[in-house]
Amino acid sequence: MADSPHNKVDVDKTETRVETRHVADDSPRSTKVDGRSQDDLSGSQSPDTFNIPGPPPLNYTVRTKGRERYIIIFFMLIFFETGVLPLILFYSLRWGAHLSVTKNLAIITSLIGTVSGFKLAQRSFGLLFRNGHESRRPIGAGRWGVDAFHVLINIALFAFFVPLIIGSSLTPANVSTVAMALPCFMLTFCVPLLITGIWDRHIRLPIRVSSLPPHELLPPLTYTITEDVVSVDGSGGLMFRQAWRHRYEASRVMRRVCRVTAVVWGATGCTVATVLIIAAWTAPTDTAYGLGYGIPWLWAIVTSTWTIHYVHRSLDRERREWDSSTVHKEVELHLQEKELDREVDLLQRMRSIASAEIDRDEFDRLVREGRERRERREMREKAKGMGGGERALSDPSATSGGGRAGGEGGPERNDLRRPRTLSPRLHSAANQV
Repeated sequence: MADSPHNKVDVDKTETRVETRHVADDSPRSTKVDGRSQDDLSGSQSPDTFNIPGPPPLNYTVRTKGRERYIIIFFMLIFFETGVLPLILFYSLRWGAHLSVTKNLAIITSLIGTVSGFKLAQRSFGLLFRNGHESRRPIGAGRWGVDAFHVLINIALFAFFVPLIIGSSLTPANVSTVAMALPCFMLTFCVPLLITGIWDRHIRLPIRVSSLPPHELLPPLTYTITEDVVSVDGSGGLMFRQAWRHRYEASRVMRRVCRVTAVVWGATGCTVATVLIIAAWTAPTDTAYGLGYGIPWLWAIVTSTWTIHYVHRSLDRERREWDSSTVHKEVELHLQEKELDREVDLLQRMRSIASAEIDRDEFDRLVREGRERRERREMREKAKGMGGGERALSDPSATSGGGRAGGEGGPERNDLRRPRTLSPRLHSAANQV
């Protein structure tokens, strides 16, 4: 879902209203977009209006060599680990080496889980400890906050390994129990997909769900999975979370895409998984095992192919009919943002208005200036306790004729190119794009 030429700014058009949230500041400011004056993104308590002829851009694409290579390698490894390897080993050891079922399944169980375990550990480290972890966590999440996909994938892996380990540890081993592993994994995802797809924005939970605070109406789970996977595993970071949120809020087509895909994946997945679990206990042993580890991958490939074509058709319609009320109709996700979230949101809106990536050198300059302003503020605060003698040294602009006095405590004047609240941590968010 790369940016299209339709996203370029033209202030003469009045099709799209993009709501902007303010960053804490007390001074009204104005900036210029394409030579025309506009109210600053962060200088007004009321929403501003920017006329962008097209859906809010995501500023993200998977069509880069690094990302495409990563996706291909990862899914090939997962497919080999949980699809090809169990089938090859089971039938070759059973019919070729004539090993007992117990030894057969013990060998298979010992080999499954290497790739998925490594990926889960890598994801946990990236969310909690790796440099720039602030830019990967959900909007409004705390220091140890993880996204919903991380919780769900842990539950799904638990549902996968429990029947696998129990069935292979029995004497003799129980093939029917082992054959339930992938269907149980499917149900863990497909049941909430189906529920949230049918009751779209009608369900509330008392816990945080990724960027959604407790007791907020839940969108389809496809919205949350897309946000979490692209932001963390796809290196989209907080910038993608903000861009994805604005796209979902502004586009009725995108909301329909999330709901339809959730219902299709949920309904077909629950049906296939239920049939496979029944077959695991009613079909012959060799047949049940082959169905349990082969059919889920066939279902995933077919459904993924349909999803790709359906999403592309919907995006084309979204761009063609953006002016229509049937396409562009806003809803609001009530998120609770922290300072870094507002900073990234501001930067994302700057990029949306400009419809282009911010130059890395320019971004580094903004980060550097933001760091210097923070250091000066910290020095002024320390100087208050030590007397007024060092205040002029802490901020040379305080004594200049054209600037404000540092002791007045007023906010510094800035514009779109110099956002006041830009913090050093925002540099990590930029590196994720």
